[in-house]
Amino acid sequence: MCKVTINGKTYLGNNEDSWRTGSRINFVNAPVGKLGALYVSYSDLFPQGGMNEAGLAFDGLTIYKEKIKVDSSKKTVTNFSQFVTEIMQTCKTVEEVEQFAIQYNRHIISNGQLFFADKSGHYLVMEPDTLILGNDDKYIIANFCPSVTPEKERLDWTRYRRGREFINTHQSDTTANYCLALVDTMHECREKMGDGTMYSSIADLQNGDFRLYFYHDYTKEVTFNLASELAKGDHILDIVSLFPKNAEYEILAGYKVPQNDKRIFLFLLFCGVIFAFSAVYFLIGYLISQRRLTRFPDSYLGFKLLLFVISVPMLYYMFLLVRNPGIFYSQAPYHDIQFSLKNIVAYLPFILILLILPLLNVNIKVFAKNIWRMPSKLLLTLNNLIYLMLIFLFIYWGFYDVL
Repeated sequence: MCKVTINGKTYLGNNEDSWRTGSRINFVNAPVGKLGALYVSYSDLFPQGGMNEAGLAFDGLTIYKEKIKVDSSKKTVTNFSQFVTEIMQTCKTVEEVEQFAIQYNRHIISNGQLFFADKSGHYLVMEPDTLILGNDDKYIIANFCPSVTPEKERLDWTRYRRGREFINTHQSDTTANYCLALVDTMHECREKMGDGTMYSSIADLQNGDFRLYFYHDYTKEVTFNLASELAKGDHILDIVSLFPKNAEYEILAGYKVPQNDKRIFLFLLFCGVIFAFSAVYFLIGYLISQRRLTRFPDSYLGFKLLLFVISVPMLYYMFLLVRNPGIFYSQAPYHDIQFSLKNIVAYLPFILILLILPLLNVNIKVFAKNIWRMPSKLLLTLNNLIYLMLIFLFIYWGFYDVL
């Protein structure tokens, strides 16, 4: 995001970097004595950003802050959507936002912060537990908390670094499209499939104009005047319908992942259940068979232990796949921002493709030689069928595209 004040006019620029489709713009009139506003959102209408009639605008950023402070003497926000809406209906300046927000603990959204600006050129960074006021003519922010992030670490965010370099090399630029150029400079277009910035917006806080750009294409613009739109009554518009067909976006919209395809979501949940059951079943089967080994030799006993060993991380991996959409849009193998188990299990697709032929071979042998009991044979077969289906999905999602 960026806040730019040029020739007495203030603009708030934002890039919505997201994989979610269905973005909307919502115009909402307010009760008498309060302020009408527009909000950008998705189908759930949770206000991702917006601007009110007084020229106060905001948007949000995902952050990763540890050790959030909670003050037991303050009220606690229980509904963040209502909290933001009340700010936009009652506040005209960032100072008023500060006085309102300081009354509350805001840790309900621990991984998000809001950035406000008003027509005076002042801005406010609202972290989960910290409020920062400023009035720099040009200010940019990315996915970090300014209160705990020195400039050297901020530059680790490539979009922030690009924005900082742009400001340093365009100190004398006072054109009206400076904010647009800065937003364009900081937008994201990832290598894997061209996704990144879903839409961009520039709020003209003096004139009440709100300019939209879709899917990091800054050659096509749609502008709304807030007062004119509110005069039409409350209404919601689908952002994608406002723009010509975008070939890159069509690829994203057709890309199937558990977060946008219920069949895939349910299949991965089913896989998780089978892996959980298999882990317990094959471990118990291995331990029992070990005790009977002298009476009932089993040359494939080690594969029961192998199935236990692989089922446990696969269960965790299924959980990650249904919870973390970033895995599907990132370069393979996936790497989390901070090193964690996610970085390790990202190699499971490669382990699976190495094991599938030996496991299929064992599957054939245990049936042919009648070594295992029928429930073990059937469960092994079900696991192998799941592995094959997952391998095809991993290929589709590009999890093997490491070169």
